[in-house]
Amino acid sequence: MNATYLNFFGLHDDPFRLTPDPAYYYPSHDHANALLSLDYTLNNREGFCLLTGEPGTGKTTLLRIFINKWQDQAEIALIMTPRLSPEEFLQAILDDLGVIFPLSGNKNDMIKEFRDFLLGHAENGRRVVIIVDEAQQLPDATLEELRLLSNLETTKEKLVQIILVGQPELADKMEQDQFRQLNQRISVRASLSPLAERATADYLTTRLMKAGALTATFFDKAALDTIFRLSCGIPRLINLIASRALMAAYLEGKPGVQERQVIIAAAEVMKKERKKMGSPRRNQLLWWAISGLVVIIALLSVFKIRF
Repeated sequence: MNATYLNFFGLHDDPFRLTPDPAYYYPSHDHANALLSLDYTLNNREGFCLLTGEPGTGKTTLLRIFINKWQDQAEIALIMTPRLSPEEFLQAILDDLGVIFPLSGNKNDMIKEFRDFLLGHAENGRRVVIIVDEAQQLPDATLEELRLLSNLETTKEKLVQIILVGQPELADKMEQDQFRQLNQRISVRASLSPLAERATADYLTTRLMKAGALTATFFDKAALDTIFRLSCGIPRLINLIASRALMAAYLEGKPGVQERQVIIAAAEVMKKERKKMGSPRRNQLLWWAISGLVVIIALLSVFKIRF
């Protein structure tokens, strides 16, 4: 976003960029509870924590806040490419933690090195946590490997905390009979839901104020209502629509955003996002529903103008 654009609205930063920036964290009820759940997992040395949410609901931002908070008190392995075999997955964990393991790749030797590493840190009072992002993509055999790793414990406490982060189908997967034992070990669960209507308006205002806005009236009420309906309260979609609506207002020389600019922005966003949407049927239905809303609201807007 260029400086001229920002200056036009009196901003010093882009309020709606898509990168997961902790500085723009909005503590909705679900997000605040999820962060407390992550902290609880480490504070109480729980075995497994499960965090789920639809794409775009803010899971990555939460992880960044959590890691920033704990990085001086814990050793953290963050696995972001979960499509790994059990052996590759174990190697990725050890490599991320800086554990030197035998070049032979012998699994028993790697687990022994890992256990020694865990015991050493337990004696020093430091936690060790494995975070797996997009965990719904974990192969079944690798999920079982994680369960076995959770067996590393003393008589008093778990030596490693494991946080699985993923889309709602991850929770569904845990309900399958083959993962019954793993599911029983998940003692902490949290989920992120889309924002409610009032929270969506507050979310927009919060980001604008953090970006330097001196007023919270960039979007009129009709624009706010339309952003909520078309985004379904999903933060990533809110950002996309709000950003493009601001750009539309800027190109028209308008100091604020009205419903018309939101509709223009949403139509552009939906066209691009449909090309990138995943295969699950739930996502397809969501995008078609949103696209339908764009058309309906656009027609209603025309109707209001004419009559």
